[in-house]
Amino acid sequence: MKNLFLILAISGSLIACNNASESTENKKDSLDSIANEKKDVIDSTAEQKKDMVDSTTAMKKEALDKMDSAKRKDSSRHRR
Repeated sequence: MKNLFLILAISGSLIACNNASESTENKKDSLDSIANEKKDVIDSTAEQKKDMVDSTTAMKKEALDKMDSAKRKDSSRHRR
């Protein structure tokens, strides 16, 4: 009787461990979804940084243009 329980316990554990292909599929799907989420985060962060650089560049260009126009006005006053 003890042998029968031992055989049933071993058989049950082997059957429970035999679902490796299903768990591999699930793990792959899970890893794919995590990778996609991280890619989305990286893409959105990169887009935010690009927007920040573009706006900073535009503000600096605007400031330089104002300085140039002020210098031109100043130099035209000295010529008269």
